[in-house]
Amino acid sequence: MVIGGLFLVYGVILIVAGVVGEAVNLWTGLAMAVFGGLFVAWARARRI
Repeated sequence: MVIGGLFLVYGVILIVAGVVGEAVNLWTGLAMAVFGGLFVAWARARRI
């Protein structure tokens, strides 16, 4: 869950930086946020 959370947080940071106008790839941030959210949801449902 920690790994998914880190992907989610970094994706949100990239989204915010892309909206503000920094030179980052906004689509990468969106993809990382979606992947992180799915990973956290999968980890919560799976309970290792």
